[in-house]
Amino acid sequence: MAGIWTPAADDGDRSLGEVERKVDDLYRRAESGTETYNATRERAARQRGRVDAGPEDVPKLARTLNSARERLGSFTAAQYRTRASAPDASAFLLPDTPQDYFEQAQLMSRLTSRQKNAVRHETPESLPTPDDTQSDLRTAKSTVQKKLSTARELLARPTARKQEAAALARQQAVAFARAQVGKPYVWGAAGPGSYDSSGLTQAAWKAAGVTLPRVITDQANAGPTVSLADAQPGDLVFFHDDITHVGVYVGDGTMIHAPKPGAYVREEPVQHDGAATVHSVVRPA
Repeated sequence: MAGIWTPAADDGDRSLGEVERKVDDLYRRAESGTETYNATRERAARQRGRVDAGPEDVPKLARTLNSARERLGSFTAAQYRTRASAPDASAFLLPDTPQDYFEQAQLMSRLTSRQKNAVRHETPESLPTPDDTQSDLRTAKSTVQKKLSTARELLARPTARKQEAAALARQQAVAFARAQVGKPYVWGAAGPGSYDSSGLTQAAWKAAGVTLPRVITDQANAGPTVSLADAQPGDLVFFHDDITHVGVYVGDGTMIHAPKPGAYVREEPVQHDGAATVHSVVRPA
């Protein structure tokens, strides 16, 4: 398994694209580790089956050996007692004295014992044990989990930074709009001494480092649309079917806007003119 990628000290300067590519690579390597883990599990299952079957085979082989040994012993004893002549090779192997027979019997016993030991040695004891396989499984699983954890951490970092930056921008936009309260509405004005509605929202978000279009209908397409119930401070609230007015939402159902000629920038409820007049809410950042 490939090693875990350790974030370098300059991760803060990495682009989101670089992080996403690194995360994709980690996911690919984790998937490879998962396949290794699955293959090891399959191999472990097969080995457990062989180990389970093994103990049944060993007694069977031992019984076969013992039966053969008994038959051979009976045949040899009969041949020794009767000295029956036989044309096959076994007649030439019969001992001439009881001592020779005893020594030959001992030799056969040792050979038989070796055969049985060899059979036992070739049974599943020589196979990789389930404990060894389980250790491999644990190692593979741990490696995969570390890679996935690293990937999640990498994804969380730029996401958290982006959320923090967006929250700061909204605060700055609201703070700027609040500082303009009391300045007169002037058609076509965008500050610093007076504003129309879209001039105020553009200037507020410019103070936060975000460039908005000057035309109000273009501002309505400058970000994703959210419901009024989900509005956050800094969001833009647009009014009327033909989108002819806009204000900066500041929370608690209120906004700051430049209302109309002869009026001044002020803070008041979003629904001061009725809920039906609200067209949409847009989040610039």
